[in-house]
Amino acid sequence: MTEPLTAHPGRRRAALALAAALVLGGVPGGLDAADAAIWPVVEPTPTVTPPPTSTPPPATTTPPGTMPLPTDGRTEVDDPEALPLPPSEDEVRQAVNLDVTTIVDKGGLGPAASVRIVDVESGRSVYSSRSATPRIAASTTKLFTATAALASLGLETRFPTVVERKGSARTVTLVSGGDPRMTNTKLRLLAKQTAAALKSKQPARTKVKGKLRKVVYVRLDDSVFTGASKLRTWRKGGYGLGTIQPVRGTARTTVRSSDSAASAARYFAKRLDSSLGTGWVVEYRGAKTAPAKARVVARVDSDTVHTLVKRMLLVSDNQVAEVLSRHVARSEGYSPSFAGGVKGTRKVMRRLGVDLGSSVLADGSGLSAANKISPAAVVNLLSVAAQPDRSELRALLYEDWSLPLAGRTGTLAYRFTGKSECARGAVVAKTGSLDWEIALSGYTVGEDGRLKAFSIVANRLWTSKARDKARATADRIAATVNGCV
Repeated sequence: MTEPLTAHPGRRRAALALAAALVLGGVPGGLDAADAAIWPVVEPTPTVTPPPTSTPPPATTTPPGTMPLPTDGRTEVDDPEALPLPPSEDEVRQAVNLDVTTIVDKGGLGPAASVRIVDVESGRSVYSSRSATPRIAASTTKLFTATAALASLGLETRFPTVVERKGSARTVTLVSGGDPRMTNTKLRLLAKQTAAALKSKQPARTKVKGKLRKVVYVRLDDSVFTGASKLRTWRKGGYGLGTIQPVRGTARTTVRSSDSAASAARYFAKRLDSSLGTGWVVEYRGAKTAPAKARVVARVDSDTVHTLVKRMLLVSDNQVAEVLSRHVARSEGYSPSFAGGVKGTRKVMRRLGVDLGSSVLADGSGLSAANKISPAAVVNLLSVAAQPDRSELRALLYEDWSLPLAGRTGTLAYRFTGKSECARGAVVAKTGSLDWEIALSGYTVGEDGRLKAFSIVANRLWTSKARDKARATADRIAATVNGCV
């Protein structure tokens, strides 16, 4: 570790301001984010202010997020008492423990809740309540999927969708590559590329309704993934299309369908027919594996893994989560299915040294009620991901900050109100919300200027009022860890 996971003494306000700045993508002081520690405070160079004269000195500007220097002729170096020292780690630990205990004891998290808070650098527990108990953690599961994807696949990896053709055959095959964000623009581009290839090597003419036409058949090869497209442990019969489409090798962004890959192939065929023009006829002929000796005649790529992970965490995209889970399975040598994704993710967690304890993973999105994850396991993951030497995990906490920011971005944009409002811009966390469960897991800088990781999971919240109260309580706990309340 090249830098401590702490803010410098006497810089509490700077830590908070910088936390918000970094989450929004900026790195003050000209530091390269790839080399900086989590939320480091960049100390300004001390500047000597001239002694008072009969003419007031010109106004000076203070770097954003820093405390102003004295204006009576002293320097910060000359007078170390100019700024109050922050409380120590022990003092913060004791105060937060007491305050969180009071909040939890009021029952706002419901009858089945677990909480874990730690100081990331020291690993010391700040607060723990039934933290080793696995519970339904909802979309908290996506933290494990994101970490596995970044570590196993790499940030810049893309997944190609191609069109293949054998020689001058009249059949072209759309081959799914596992793109969870297939747009109409990409499909139109595939159609244009394929049309150009067909025109350069045209198939034999066929009589159609008494006229000779160049006929093209479109097939779909969606064999990139295997197994069920929905999990039996998903509630409500597998949830509707508004929550997640059945998992296929191609998922369209503009149309939700029970078979998104087939929907994409039909749209591709329609656009190919338009691109070829008069004298051509294009028909979609359904699913069939691409011929062994077929060659690629068109290709488009998915967004990078980095971009997909960011979307998955910010807006809790279930489709992206399940597709990334299958890519992790393939990368780690398992079948690209629900079970393979779980095996691949667990394998990556072992390699990273993340202790899952008795936690159970069932899918990549957290939709399954069979996902039982303890806050202890989540905090262990967050602590591992926060280490500056974990370059493969920087997309979680470094350059572009993929986790939602309290009161500002993603699923936390409208959270942290009322008593927790002071923590807006100072907490980053992944939310979790299922039918009767809520969760909140992430990071904030404590009153001592040190990075804290926390995880809160609450189950058996049978009414919307109970769930709203639990979310507000979780926000209040995070704000308490931050020290702003």
